[in-house]
Amino acid sequence: MKQKLLMLLLLGSVSLFANEAAASGGTDIIPRTVNFLIFAAILYYLAAEPIKRFFQERKEGIAKRLEEVEAKLKEAKEEKAQAEAELKKAKELAQEIVETAKQEIEILTKEIKEQAKQEIEMLEKSFEESMELEKRKRVRAITKEVLEELFEEKALELEKEKFVNLIVKKVA
Repeated sequence: MKQKLLMLLLLGSVSLFANEAAASGGTDIIPRTVNFLIFAAILYYLAAEPIKRFFQERKEGIAKRLEEVEAKLKEAKEEKAQAEAELKKAKELAQEIVETAKQEIEILTKEIKEQAKQEIEMLEKSFEESMELEKRKRVRAITKEVLEELFEEKALELEKEKFVNLIVKKVA
């Protein structure tokens, strides 16, 4: 209702002052100024509050979006810091694993070398024992052969010294 009344007042004053200046032949600066001031007052009365509300809402919306962006930025920085900390921990863990692996390799290498050395010693000992056994077998076989030859030839009687020399020659 107020708006209709103001519109009627505005239109009435505009028509009142607009005709007077043209009829008198003078300047119409004062009526135009009055008309403009009335128009500006009515416009302010009708549009000021919605315009203020619009800009206030816009200001609040921008502030809200700015806060959201700042919150996301802060969250992103925290995630970045956390990721960097996890990366640092992962690098340290990887370094520890590498060092542990190197130590284990060193220990295993020593153990394998020691086992190989022991196996070689056992093989050498076994070879020496085998050679000694073969040597004994040969000595026994030769001794047996010599004794069999001597016993087969009963006609040949030898003295003990000759007998021993003969055995020594066959063995050597």
